[in-house]
Amino acid sequence: MESMNQEKFEESQKIFLDIIARYYGDPDFKAQLDADPTGVLRAEGVEVPEGSKVELLFNTDKLVHIVLPYVEGE
Repeated sequence: MESMNQEKFEESQKIFLDIIARYYGDPDFKAQLDADPTGVLRAEGVEVPEGSKVELLFNTDKLVHIVLPYVEGE
């Protein structure tokens, strides 16, 4: 996986914000993302390396996830 520069990071953020909005606003999209997160992300233009697993995580009032992008060599 190539290193993420600022431009690529900002583009990814826009894609993910759109996915989040659609998830909560479109029941059909929500069902698709729940069933096949990898396929949906790829269809939306997100690079998901072969063999990688995509898992949806949800924050709650008692648990907050902070997800950092992969940085090779870290």
